[in-house]
Amino acid sequence: MKTLFSRRNLLVGVGTAAVVAGVGYEATRVLRKRYAPSPYDDLLAKLDDRDGSAQIGEAVLAEVDDFDAKAVAAQLRAKLVQSSLADLATADAAAERLLEAHGWVLPQSLALLCALAAKAAA
Repeated sequence: MKTLFSRRNLLVGVGTAAVVAGVGYEATRVLRKRYAPSPYDDLLAKLDDRDGSAQIGEAVLAEVDDFDAKAVAAQLRAKLVQSSLADLATADAAAERLLEAHGWVLPQSLALLCALAAKAAA
């Protein structure tokens, strides 16, 4: 009677697991939604839902008179070198740096990042 844990069965199992893991990894990379390249992709990668953020960003852009995307991007890049987006948004909320746009009350840094997402989608 053959043993269940022979060297051959173990190698086949490990090989199968490696193939399944590789296919799973590649499938998520291939099936991920692609966006047109923009100068703000490094910043927009920090958003969980780029499309939803762009919708919020449209509301932010409607409220902001003179939105300079290059200046905002440079400002956000400088701030995000030192902290995460979550920490930056928390600090903005604590310091009452908030923007209101069509009923949304957002930390300033998050609102401006959403506005960049809207600009990139346009």
